Amino acid sequence: MRTANGETFCCRARGKIKERGQDLVVGDRVNVMCPENGDPVIEDVYPRKSQIHRPSVANVDQVVALMSVADPPLDLALLDRIVVSVEAKQLGMILCLNKIDLAAAAAREEIQRVKSTYQDCSYRVVISSALSGQGIDTISRYLDGCITVLAGPSGVGKSTLINQLIPGADLRVDAVSNKSRRGKHTTRAVELIPWGDTGYLVDTPGFQRLDLEDIALQDLPGCFPDITEHAGGCRFDDCLHEAEPHCAAKEALQAGKLAPWRYRNYLSFLQEIKRKEQRY
Repeated sequence: MRTANGETFCCRARGKIKERGQDLVVGDRVNVMCPENGDPVIEDVYPRKSQIHRPSVANVDQVVALMSVADPPLDLALLDRIVVSVEAKQLGMILCLNKIDLAAAAAREEIQRVKSTYQDCSYRVVISSALSGQGIDTISRYLDGCITVLAGPSGVGKSTLINQLIPGADLRVDAVSNKSRRGKHTTRAVELIPWGDTGYLVDTPGFQRLDLEDIALQDLPGCFPDITEHAGGCRFDDCLHEAEPHCAAKEALQAGKLAPWRYRNYLSFLQEIKRKEQRY
């Protein structure tokens, strides 16, 4: 546990916390009693203003969706999964396209198009190199006073980025596998790292898959701001922008006003959520 004045120490939870069905997770704000004799004890857990799962972190303000643009290559489907999951939680979002130093010249134009697409959705987007330091100052400005979760698959540079942001953090860094071109898991557990006076960075284990378990079918369109932008022109108020006639989102796609890969990912997620809801 870490106090407001920066003191850290180990403590145990009272049995009544478990009796209430409360599970302590990283990021919880707690009330601690420090007896004259004995270990500090957690008396109460304050209500959480937010929580994400897999891994579980409480009181999150924002998420940095960190993806590499090379080695491993940019995975737009996985990036959209992260974006949609964060949108559903109504948390702040920063997109960080990392390893720009490794991107071929021919790929940089496409990376800029991806950046513009997300910026048009009002997301903050940073193109970075955790090795060279490009973009680090911009990311730093977004972190003050917030609990920020770094989310992304293995090998995209989360540990290297934290080492740049916090000199002395000395997090372990491994190379990407030559065989699979995927990263190796160097972060084994969720870790809350102090940032400035009141902020925290949350380093999380990497993942290659992110389920959309908490998103209902009718809520998915609202997780795509670029689709929602056109939804007011649809014939049906509950349009899912799939097979319905007179769909303004599909018309925007045909007119080049909606990125095809964003719409493809939307349809893929839509089918996934339909299958999930059919199981229940």
